[in-house]
Amino acid sequence: MVIDTARRVREGLAELIRLANDPATPTSDLRVLLGECKTFGGQLTVLQADTAAGVAGRERHGDSGVGVLAQAVGLSRRDAAGQVKVAKQLESLPSVRDAVENGDISIANAKVLTGTSERTSAEQVEQDSELLRKAAVLSPEQMAREAGRWAAQRRPDDAEHVYRRQRARRRLSFWDGDDGMVHLRGELDPVTGAKVRERFVQEAERLRRLDLHSADSQKRSLDQRMADALDTLTSHGSIYARIDSATNEAANGKGAGDAGKDEAANGIVGKGKGVGNGKSAGKNEGVGKGVGKCGCGSRASADITIVQHLSADGTNAFAEVAGGGVIPQSVLEEHFCNAAVKGVVFSHKGVPLWHGHTKRLATKAQMNALRARYGACGGCSANVWICDGHHVEPVSRGGRTDIDNMMLLCWICHQKVHHHGWREVPDGRGLYTIAPPERIRHGPSHGPDPPPVVGAVRSEPLFALS
Repeated sequence: MVIDTARRVREGLAELIRLANDPATPTSDLRVLLGECKTFGGQLTVLQADTAAGVAGRERHGDSGVGVLAQAVGLSRRDAAGQVKVAKQLESLPSVRDAVENGDISIANAKVLTGTSERTSAEQVEQDSELLRKAAVLSPEQMAREAGRWAAQRRPDDAEHVYRRQRARRRLSFWDGDDGMVHLRGELDPVTGAKVRERFVQEAERLRRLDLHSADSQKRSLDQRMADALDTLTSHGSIYARIDSATNEAANGKGAGDAGKDEAANGIVGKGKGVGNGKSAGKNEGVGKGVGKCGCGSRASADITIVQHLSADGTNAFAEVAGGGVIPQSVLEEHFCNAAVKGVVFSHKGVPLWHGHTKRLATKAQMNALRARYGACGGCSANVWICDGHHVEPVSRGGRTDIDNMMLLCWICHQKVHHHGWREVPDGRGLYTIAPPERIRHGPSHGPDPPPVVGAVRSEPLFALS
């Protein structure tokens, strides 16, 4: 029975392949066939995993069918393990599994839903019909973003842990290929990735405009311009070398004011840009849009959009990089520290109802005043030219951009405050410094007290040492 059915399915697929390559097949039929392939793919994945699990269970392989699936189907062990894992997770999501078998949800979106259930719960995913409806119509990329927002609304504290894991996974590697080319591969967290991508796009656009006025008939493709952008963006020297040079000049007799002018002229006080938006889930959506100073070089950083979503009552919030992943509140506050925020209010249909005025949160005069007041990083006494202006009371909580509410922090100390729980505390001179997070400290451990003696109390010792 099974063998005959499998043979009929194989013959049917062979016939479909022949029809797909037949010029006489109407285009409308080909489009219908593509839609049916979504069903075939999900059904095949479930069938393979279930069959392999059945064989492994009867023969007591002990690996849920990963080994037999990899060997019989020709998958790598990693791909086989992923396929078995998804099938096993779908057992706790019967509605999703039924939708996959019926072709309503692709296997790619099913993987997104199983991952989301791990972050929240299978019950929450199963009970949200709107989430399942989106899984049936959205692309895998769109569904991944939507599921990230959905999970963040239900577990807002989880964003910090996810972002930390993403930061820990950042990597970049180079190697020489057999073809003589140099290859590179990497992974970046959502914020860094958005900035790097935007810098490359801006540089590639500049190179495109140069090509328009070039007499060379060989115009560069987008991929070639992106490759050339990597060269141009990394050929301007290290910011640390320029900072060391400026520090040496100041030590050799230049005053702090002159050193500051030279640094500004050389672009050390960067004009990098980081944009933040905030949205409300109510009828109207408030957006704060900003351009921030990264303080790390003469070349501008990237314009990125960070969207803050708020619940209708404004109590439950999470943020995300536009077009990217969810980020924790600490990252949002870090970008607010050095940004120019422009408020915009949208209707629920995205129609702008009100525009505010751009306000630079830390002006040049304020930064000069902070450098004069602190003279160095308020946390570790690092050079003022690698320091940012930090809001003691965060902007996201209504903190004002006043000198009394700001302090000078180097990049490392700034990270400690926003990502590692360090606190701003007065230093006794009218300024601020930072201190480690408060933790409960326990004394030395000791054994429990002996139980009380019942009855007569012995006056002589039980034993003696001689």
